[in-house]
Amino acid sequence: MSSKEKQIREAIIKLLMCEVNLSREESRASLKELEEYGLVKFNSNGEFLLREV
Repeated sequence: MSSKEKQIREAIIKLLMCEVNLSREESRASLKELEEYGLVKFNSNGEFLLREV
């Protein structure tokens, strides 16, 4: 995992914590689940991709 990817992941986790009022662990679990379903993706360039359904 590149440093840019780590930075964007951390930013998304913080966003979830602030906006949705989730704990850090809940935010990480939610993000992991979204990735498993292919709804979000991070690439090594630090880009965050969100699939619209």
